[in-house]
Amino acid sequence: MATLQNLQRFMTERRPVQLADGRVARVVRIDTLYPAAATTVTVWTDLTDPGVPESTRPGVAKVPLSDIVGEALSNSA
Repeated sequence: MATLQNLQRFMTERRPVQLADGRVARVVRIDTLYPAAATTVTVWTDLTDPGVPESTRPGVAKVPLSDIVGEALSNSA
């Protein structure tokens, strides 16, 4: 799982991140609700994934911080 500091760096440097479900995305926005400290990350995903119909795959998704595995190895987002 990525830390907020790493996530902020990935967003600023426009580095792709790996999601828990295998998607590669770029961080667009980070929202943390206080006092619960629940963090929601808005990401932009690549719609050209082979084998997945575009109608079932959003370009923008909101995921919890726990779904961000870390920096992606590929630069495909």
